[in-house]
Formats: sequence, structure tokens, C-alpha cells
Amino acid sequence: MIFKVLTQQGKTLTDEIDFAVVKSQDGEVGILDNHIPIVISVKEGYVKLDHGQEETFLVIEQAVVEFRDHTLSILALEAQMGKTLEQAKHAFDAMKKEKLELTKKESIDFFKLEKELKENIMKSKAGQL
Repeated sequence: MIFKVLTQQGKTLTDEIDFAVVKSQDGEVGILDNHIPIVISVKEGYVKLDHGQEETFLVIEQAVVEFRDHTLSILALEAQMGKTLEQAKHAFDAMKKEKLELTKKESIDFFKLEKELKENIMKSKAGQL
């Protein structure tokens, strides 16, 4: 079966797999190539991908998993892959930490710019008659 992932950043991954196990808040669902069409909502979880002798894991957050026509599609807010579940979780946590730091920096930069703008408006006496 075909496996596809799409995230909000536009990251895409396409691969051929034998079967998948989707872990969501409702439990685990195994999906084989001839599975009936299904849609699964995943708040936080993972997908175990079996490529014959090899397994990989995809940790996902805020995702919709759909299987139909021999294609497993995952639309996720965030996703990180690893050879083991621990590696995937570590990569996911590192990515979340990096995004949090970037958001903090952007907030601080915005605050500084807003403060500078207010000071410049006061200095120029804009808005006064």
C-alpha cells in the first residue's frame, strides 16, 4: 500500500509499506492493504509503519488518518519520523521545543518594535493639533 504524509509546513513523504498500526486516544487500529475505507482522528499518537523487515514510527499531533484505495494518507499539524518510537518522540519533542523558542523570540521582537513605535510617535508628536 502507499503511505503519504502532509503537514502544515508542506512537508510531504510518500513510501510503500506492508501495513500500519495507528495509535490514537481511542486505542490502536491495524491497517492492511485490503482494509475497508476508514478515517481516524488523532489528537496525539503515532503510526507504526512496517516495510517488511523494517519498522519506522511517525509521531503525530492533531492529525486525520484516512485509508482508501490502497492509500494511507495522514494530514497532520505536526509529524516527526524515527527508526524507533523513542527516536521519533525525541525528534518530535526537539522540534516542538525549537518552535517554542522561535515563538518566544518573535514575541520579544514584536514587543520591542511596538515599544519603539510608541516612543517615535510620542517624539514626533503625531496626532496632536
